Amino acid sequence: MSEQTNVVPFPLTVRSVLSVDVAGSPTRYEFTEGELAALCRWFSAMKYAFPGTEGLMMVSHQESYSAVGLYNRAGGAPNCLVAKHEVGGAARFFWSTEFDPPRQIKDLSEITDAHIRAIRPPRNEKGWLDPTGWMGVYASRLIATQLQVVTPYP
Repeated sequence: MSEQTNVVPFPLTVRSVLSVDVAGSPTRYEFTEGELAALCRWFSAMKYAFPGTEGLMMVSHQESYSAVGLYNRAGGAPNCLVAKHEVGGAARFFWSTEFDPPRQIKDLSEITDAHIRAIRPPRNEKGWLDPTGWMGVYASRLIATQLQVVTPYP
């Protein structure tokens, strides 16, 4: 590639440093590099199986959680959410679908690996892995730091 190209080779390092809380301690609720890679594969496999699937990500520093939701406006694919929440200094994972309440799971791979196995995408990931689409989800994530309520009356 020429030095003047705007093409960035993949894989990118999404974060080079851990986020820290107000006291300067690393947060346990944000997805790690390994978890983000697993979420990329999951998102890509779901898009492969259910064309039109889209994703969104939210990080709430006030509520100590990160979440990734997948949805498909055309239907035919489950709307679902996987979340990582810090409670009492420990990170916990949760899974929910559109009509079910969240339930705790042991590990992120309990969902991501099971779905990828069930979808059975081709071994050659070039045909279905979508790092560009996933980077779009990651780059457009909503980060909530503090809720401020403004009232028009004293």
